[in-house]
Amino acid sequence: MLDWNDLRYFLAVARTGSTLAASRSLKVAQATVSRRITALEEALGSKLFLRSPSGYTLSVHGKAMMVHAESVERSIDALVNSVEAEVRRLSGMVRLTTVESAANVWLMPAIAAFRTQHPAVVAEVIVDDRALDIARGEADIAIRFGNPPQDESLVIRRIVDLHESVYVRRDMAEELGLPNTYEGLLRYPMIAFSGPNVGQIARWVHGLGPGVNIVHSANTLSAVIAAVRAGMGAAVMPCLIGDTMSGLVRLFPPIAELTTPGWLVTTDSARQQPHIRALLDFIADYIRGSIAQTEQRYRIADAAWACADPGIQFDT
Repeated sequence: MLDWNDLRYFLAVARTGSTLAASRSLKVAQATVSRRITALEEALGSKLFLRSPSGYTLSVHGKAMMVHAESVERSIDALVNSVEAEVRRLSGMVRLTTVESAANVWLMPAIAAFRTQHPAVVAEVIVDDRALDIARGEADIAIRFGNPPQDESLVIRRIVDLHESVYVRRDMAEELGLPNTYEGLLRYPMIAFSGPNVGQIARWVHGLGPGVNIVHSANTLSAVIAAVRAGMGAAVMPCLIGDTMSGLVRLFPPIAELTTPGWLVTTDSARQQPHIRALLDFIADYIRGSIAQTEQRYRIADAAWACADPGIQFDT
């Protein structure tokens, strides 16, 4: 099977008359050009060039090859130009929805980066713990956590596992000590989530036992985080947020039972629109890159947790 890159080398040598001149135009080593030409001739079983001290000239087979290679070149140039034109004219509105943590950590920076390339694409982000009806057009793209949506009309892609743990302000951890077990949290004042759909985190906190000391509750993640940073108590929050906040201490490695899968959700009709599809793919790539960095932070934070800060004592 022919490689288009081999045809590029062939055309460069045919047009310049030497591997040296071709290497300069292609910005590669002369030896690379010579090797690729030889490989192409061996693959075709025919000499394409006549070598002489004055340079390379096309053989009979090479002249026939030239016609087809230039045709391929024109086709590829047309394809590239078409794609670039499509990218340049991306425009339109995209409505996205997710929970607060994902919106702040992923969606906002991803959209900002995307719009530097496609300023005519306008995004509307709807932050809501409720699952908007994507199938009915309440949004074009959603990031959701938990069980995958079951509606067969939706197109879903698993993109992340969201890790959670318990965080507290450093001075409180120094005062109360790092707990060896979850039961050790019973001596900590706890901040809980409130509202009609409190979910598994609130159930986990209440499941610590009848002695759990809930001193404050809030119905948004930002309010819970603000309470922790104010020194009101400890709370469960996403590791991708808590691990980046100075002044906070993670009391445990990520809590396995609180890990939830995250899904990128859309519809087939929305995905067919170029500006929505482009943003969808961009967000997926952005989150994958973010997760790779986050996992590195987990390893560092877990190592620190295992060693324990000398200024913070474990309970006994």
